[in-house]
Amino acid sequence: MPVRPDPTDPGHCLLHADDGTPLARFRPLDDGGTTVADGFRPLPGVPLDRVAAQATRDLAGTRLDTPDDGLGEALAALGHHRRSAVELRHDLTGVPEEVMLPPGWTFAPPGWDDDLAEGLAAAYGPDHPDGAWTPAATAEVRAMVDRGEPVPPLAGATARVVDPAGRSAGHVLCAGPVPWTADRCGWVLNLAVAPRAQGRGLGRALLGYALRGTATAGLPTLGLAVTDGNPARRLYDAAGFRLHTRVISVRLP
Repeated sequence: MPVRPDPTDPGHCLLHADDGTPLARFRPLDDGGTTVADGFRPLPGVPLDRVAAQATRDLAGTRLDTPDDGLGEALAALGHHRRSAVELRHDLTGVPEEVMLPPGWTFAPPGWDDDLAEGLAAAYGPDHPDGAWTPAATAEVRAMVDRGEPVPPLAGATARVVDPAGRSAGHVLCAGPVPWTADRCGWVLNLAVAPRAQGRGLGRALLGYALRGTATAGLPTLGLAVTDGNPARRLYDAAGFRLHTRVISVRLP
């Protein structure tokens, strides 16, 4: 078999060539129904084009997450789209002071309504680094909010922000501890403010809400992933998030 458990590293697997040569090591995960080859690293001395070709064939349908830029280039050379991002962590010390909401604005329990749907679709336009908001993204958020699948929202760290007219204008959606990280931490799955409500400090307020709620829940860190080129990176840096690792994600067809 091309993929076998790594006898020296429990919880990890090795990708082998057809002749049995080990090529790469990774940790298999299930991220909400998506099979992930997490932390995928070629073994020393193995040609990257050989690893890319074998992974394309034997890990079909998998999302491959790797910190190796060279492997990302080798996979791109085979025609695969790659998404470059960084994972950030906050150790929950030095949490920014609470940002007061504008008069008439309030935090509300997590939920989903037409106003939030409209706001997220507008916030994630076609030029957004993560791409346009899709029906699949809506389904993922609603599955968490409505049914707690694949993980429930983290109570006290997840909320909507509502305008004086009672309309949802954005939210922060967190979970924790999450099964897709090696360390025990909370995770920001989505943070967005509708364009009509931007410029009022609501993003900072929502992020602070998530940080304080994660600390209250007793988790040691809060993590998130941000795509290269996303201007939200400035918000996270200012709040005290620090680089944890670089991740290149490739969805193998």
